[in-house]
Amino acid sequence: MSYALLIPAAGRGERLGESIPKALVQISGKPLIWWAVNAFANDDRLSEIVIATSAEIENDIADSFRGQVFESRIRLTRGGATRQDSVGNALAVVSSNVDSVLVHDAARPLLKRLVIDNVLDGLAENVASVPGVAITDTIKRVESNMIVRDTLKREELFAVQTPQGVRIDEFRKAHELARKHNVQCTDDVALIEHFQLGTVKLVPGDPNNLKVTHPHELPRAEALLRGTELP
Repeated sequence: MSYALLIPAAGRGERLGESIPKALVQISGKPLIWWAVNAFANDDRLSEIVIATSAEIENDIADSFRGQVFESRIRLTRGGATRQDSVGNALAVVSSNVDSVLVHDAARPLLKRLVIDNVLDGLAENVASVPGVAITDTIKRVESNMIVRDTLKREELFAVQTPQGVRIDEFRKAHELARKHNVQCTDDVALIEHFQLGTVKLVPGDPNNLKVTHPHELPRAEALLRGTELP
């Protein structure tokens, strides 16, 4: 199954507390976005990579991939006001004839090939596929005054990750409907759910496939990349 990889990378990442956009923050000598893209580097099913970013860091992102084996497959486009807008902009410039797209966070540097394979396997008989890991903590639903309303069934809850895969025709339709009806969703497959465009398959993710969002997650990601444990 051929696919295009979409990377939204226009966010500032204020919660990380760095002076530069999050995609360019370095761990183990490379920007976060380099690690995110490199996970796909040797996949023959990958047709092209579209990165949606800001004009401010466009050249820096291009420079970070200079001389890499996958450089010729990378295209840059402008990001939007939201993550969903950035994904939509990337989707709009996919030029290859692919079956599906995979959308991956620029700040997930620890992706393993097994998760990519799981997502593509999930697309074999479904419109969309999302990796997830089971929730181990008990989850409480609270009201606005922090009074507990109820306890959710833990066995029904999963924390989802990226890459998220969607058949390209349905994904284009979902983004068209979202623009028409002014719908914003927090992840990519949620658009398929919202507009009821087909089944979404949850496939095994990886507990170490973390998204670097807060300062304390940087040393953890660095340690995992180096194969060491934090003290």
